[in-house]
Amino acid sequence: MGAKFQRSIRAPIGGREMSRTNRGLTLIEIMVIVAIIGLLVAIAVPSMGHARQQSRALQCMTNLHTLGQGWRMYSDENGDVVVPARMPFFQSGGFSNTANQYSTSTGLKYRPRWPALLQKQVGVPAFIKPRTDRDRQNYDSPVYVCPSASEWTDERNASYGYNYQFLGSQRKEKGQDGSRKMTMLSKIKKSAGTLVIADSMGSAAAFPTRERLPYENATRDEHRRGNYGWLIDPPKLEAKSSRAGGPRSKRSAADARHHDKVNAVFVDGHAQAYSLRDLGYDVQSDGHIPDTGRNATNKMFSGSGEDERPP
Repeated sequence: MGAKFQRSIRAPIGGREMSRTNRGLTLIEIMVIVAIIGLLVAIAVPSMGHARQQSRALQCMTNLHTLGQGWRMYSDENGDVVVPARMPFFQSGGFSNTANQYSTSTGLKYRPRWPALLQKQVGVPAFIKPRTDRDRQNYDSPVYVCPSASEWTDERNASYGYNYQFLGSQRKEKGQDGSRKMTMLSKIKKSAGTLVIADSMGSAAAFPTRERLPYENATRDEHRRGNYGWLIDPPKLEAKSSRAGGPRSKRSAADARHHDKVNAVFVDGHAQAYSLRDLGYDVQSDGHIPDTGRNATNKMFSGSGEDERPP
């Protein structure tokens, strides 16, 4: 037989014959396929979630690097003085007194905080239309907001906090009423080891993890994540130390929101991830961070590389 042919196995169905290769799938085979698809989805979904988290952490690092560059440029353009945490309240009259309004790159703003003061150097406005009739407003640019806390847009309850005690202090000095204690960039000894801006948890850090509440824009509840997040208190505080929310408020702290790591930018401009303990915080077993502790140290906040007292 010269012609080629393919051998097929046939079976009678309804009086006709059909190739076994053309028969439909059995119930068992369908169940196996469904199980395989389910397994692949179960493997893929966590991987996709991890990839998204990694992407957000990377974008956060990019944001902090940008803010860190702006922070250094501010000092270069202002006689070596680093940006204050907030412009001081010199005059009575509150919002109605123009003496409490300060110039930013996009207009006058009532007592601007550090992001508004840096927006010229950052190159992206934190506020397109700064307000003089309110104490706070929401950021207009995502550069000032951590992607993993994207709803934290209130400039007071922010996702990024400033090392204000050692770098941006505004305390009055004896005999110089109304003056600010200014930090000079050139006086910072450990530029690679001094934190400038980082992921912030706000006052919720002072409470056990189970007692922390979700973020709410414009809240003043100390239990809520992000409350007073625009400032970060150093790991070790004293009884008379200032706190982000004032002398009687709860402490603030950094937030390990990226796979238990805190993203931070340092004086020399590099951005890096650290655990809370690596930054010097004495984290307790229930998750809360006390004002002081056996293992607390301010080495990565002080500017000198030493465990100094808060100013």
